[in-house]
Amino acid sequence: MIQDVVEFVPKLMFIAEDAVAAEDQPLLIHMLEGPWILVIGFVAIFYFTYVMPEKRRKAEEVKRLAAITKGSRVVTVGGIHGTIVNASPESDVLTMKLDESGNVRVKVSRWALTVLDEKKAKDSEPSKD
Repeated sequence: MIQDVVEFVPKLMFIAEDAVAAEDQPLLIHMLEGPWILVIGFVAIFYFTYVMPEKRRKAEEVKRLAAITKGSRVVTVGGIHGTIVNASPESDVLTMKLDESGNVRVKVSRWALTVLDEKKAKDSEPSKD
């Protein structure tokens, strides 16, 4: 039994030396060994791959919807094509005509407009020659 204790003491001292050596490591290496660096890394990846592009997309959408004016050709989320007849910047509801004669008019919400077709609006305008 004494022999077991004599063999165990050097092993215990070796473990104690390793513990002291681990505490002597620089702070950066100590932080990299911990789990927090992974958590921070995942949060950063999530932010740069999801949050930032979503913010950019929403800002572009707000800018696009604010640019809708009278005469703009648009398409709704339901697939209805038409031309804006009445669009006030402070209102969320717009009036849209569905046919060229202007007999059929529909009120739509600004958020329901998906496509702003400026090319067709420019082509349909009469040239001033």
